[in-house]
Amino acid sequence: MSQFLKRFLLFILVLIVTDQIIGFCLRQLYFSQHKGQFAQTTYAIDSANQDILIFGSSRAVRHYSTSILSNTYGKSCYNVGRDGQQIPYYVAVQDVIFGRKKPSMVILDINTWEFSINPSRYEKLSILLPYCHKHPELVKYVELDNPFERYKLLSAIYPYNSSLFIAANNKIFENKIPSDDKGYDPIIRKMNQAGITYTKKIIAQAKIDNEKKQPKIDSLSYSLYRQFLQKCVDAHIATYVVISPTIVPETPNERKDKLLSITKEFPAVTFLDFSSSPNYNDHFEKFADIFHLNKEGSEEFTKELLVKIGKLPQ
Repeated sequence: MSQFLKRFLLFILVLIVTDQIIGFCLRQLYFSQHKGQFAQTTYAIDSANQDILIFGSSRAVRHYSTSILSNTYGKSCYNVGRDGQQIPYYVAVQDVIFGRKKPSMVILDINTWEFSINPSRYEKLSILLPYCHKHPELVKYVELDNPFERYKLLSAIYPYNSSLFIAANNKIFENKIPSDDKGYDPIIRKMNQAGITYTKKIIAQAKIDNEKKQPKIDSLSYSLYRQFLQKCVDAHIATYVVISPTIVPETPNERKDKLLSITKEFPAVTFLDFSSSPNYNDHFEKFADIFHLNKEGSEEFTKELLVKIGKLPQ
């Protein structure tokens, strides 16, 4: 029994040391990146302190020109949006950034589909795992997916086990990754005729599906949305909630009604809806795909948004 315990303890020791060594190597690989989505996330969480911040999903990343916003207001600007993420991610990143410095202006790009039931919304918070040791306030957000995440973080490997392939690829082909403009990464292409035909088909099918069954509401997402706005209002930040242009008009739905209802709880917050704008609906030449404006479309939209906002409050 004594011999068994010695071997068992030795095995555990080797396991811990191996985990720490491999975890150290993965951490060095992850945080040595200068381009790509992980590098942008690292900057947003560890360093972003600009006067104007843009939060949102890939639509935020593609739709808001930081240089146009910055040059118009004469203030620094950064786009902290992230591909594939939704309201839980925005709130988590807001929590870290506001603990460092509060901006003078916040733009939150939002979509009504972010408030339907979707478990992957919380699974995607795993992107925050590499930052939890430096920013422990993020742990409560990754636990929205799994309450045992804080214990898994005892492993040095675990925070990076889902990012290894992308991190390695970004490091090897770093020279081929285009540089972003303060987090703004526009899509430089227009939809061809095949893309337009395919998009129309998808839109038609989606309309049929929506008429058959309305998605259920995710109450936690609405609670987090309210938390995001409350934090902005408490800090006296000029806040704009924006539904950026869509390729087809958005039909009325329960999720949008709830979104508007919560937003009205904060009179200081300005809500701007471009989802039914005739300047963009059915203008396929302004879109790169079914969800995103192309570079020309995003620059046009950013300028139109500035007209709506007007002079930035002091």
